[in-house]
Amino acid sequence: MLPRMSSPPPPRSFSTAVLGLGAALLHLGFDLACAQVSWARPPYLRMEDLPEAFRYLPFVSAPVAVSIAASAVSGLLGVIALLAVEPGTGRRRWQLTRLVTGFWLFTAVLTWLVWLSTPFLRALPGMALGLVRGLAVGWLLWRGSGGDATGADPAGAA
Repeated sequence: MLPRMSSPPPPRSFSTAVLGLGAALLHLGFDLACAQVSWARPPYLRMEDLPEAFRYLPFVSAPVAVSIAASAVSGLLGVIALLAVEPGTGRRRWQLTRLVTGFWLFTAVLTWLVWLSTPFLRALPGMALGLVRGLAVGWLLWRGSGGDATGADPAGAA
């Protein structure tokens, strides 16, 4: 008689708050990296393109403060995405990635439309880098929450 084999335990899950903080810090890291190159800056860090009435406000003119606030909101949106995607789904990583990327792109495009005078082609590279950001944050949330129900991403999702 063979001994009964049990399946390995799923990867350790972190608390939702820690994952939200991790998502916010990852967004902040992307902001710090992208802020160094003008064409890669996300719309909310394009201070020179804000309407003149807002350029001289102390809290708006500090890109660091704006980046911290935007990263905190993006981390919160990441938690909302995490809570919206059910753990038992087989394609959870891709669902999280699409939600996080969609949230970020939606806010970036709205910022560009409402607040900035940047020509679209000049703002496009910074917004397109949101795809890489979404992949990284989606993966972090997926991995930190224990992955898929089986503990690994199914071969069909790759």
